[in-house]
Amino acid sequence: MWQGMVQSLAPVAGGCLALFFMHQRTEEEGGNHWTAPFGTNGLRMMGLFVLMMWVVPAGALIALPVLLLLSLLSPAARNEWVEHRAPRLLTIGVAVLCLGATGFLPVSQPVEPEEWGRPLFTENPHAPAYPASQQYTWLTNDVVVLQSISMRLPHQSGAVGAEATALTLASVLGMESDRMHQAIELIDDEVPFVRLNPDEIELASVPSPTSLDIRISSSATESVEYRRYDIKSTAFGNDAEGTKVGEVTVFAKASMGGQLDMLVIVRPLGHPTLETDGTGEAWIRPWLTARA
Repeated sequence: MWQGMVQSLAPVAGGCLALFFMHQRTEEEGGNHWTAPFGTNGLRMMGLFVLMMWVVPAGALIALPVLLLLSLLSPAARNEWVEHRAPRLLTIGVAVLCLGATGFLPVSQPVEPEEWGRPLFTENPHAPAYPASQQYTWLTNDVVVLQSISMRLPHQSGAVGAEATALTLASVLGMESDRMHQAIELIDDEVPFVRLNPDEIELASVPSPTSLDIRISSSATESVEYRRYDIKSTAFGNDAEGTKVGEVTVFAKASMGGQLDMLVIVRPLGHPTLETDGTGEAWIRPWLTARA
């Protein structure tokens, strides 16, 4: 939880410090107060920004443009921007840098169901360096790769809508493909009749519900964000879009404090559970139970 407090307060603290030091260097003694470029309304907006980081879906991704728009609505506000443009831009720039830096805050260990045993790997060299994350990987006897991931969400301290925002950003930035290298290498090692090169693998989104209700006990059901992908290889040359060689299912749950927990299930084409358990509920249940 403390990481979430740092994420929401660091941009405000950094921006205020930048504004204060700029005032100290440019203003003579007895001049305006160091908060003058923003005024009372600007300080209120800073407080509103902190609140929006916790309660608004997408956090800063929504808060920053909305608050900037509000600060430009009236002619008087636009005149204030012309008068105080330099200190305001400096303050916002430093605040954004501080916000981005919180992406390096540590995350908790990934969810680790006891019945899965010890993970085969406790890191992924192909994972993006930013934001901070940890990843555990298991390989089952029937060649299913399970990846439990904990990831920092620097743009949001609250949990409302965090899963959908994070998965959408990951898809746009291609972050899933980087993390898939390790799973593809494992399947390539374990399935002798198929040779897979991670550099020739692409993920194709499959139309599916964006969330699932998973029954974890006779009296408890939990909703999780859900995505499904086909793994396609371009190595065979039969199809310009690639030949399907497996499937990936992704489940995500966010926590207060700016952390996202994910379970990634990777199965090669022809795996029997793709017909009997297409969503992978046999693995999501113990994962959700261990996370509780």
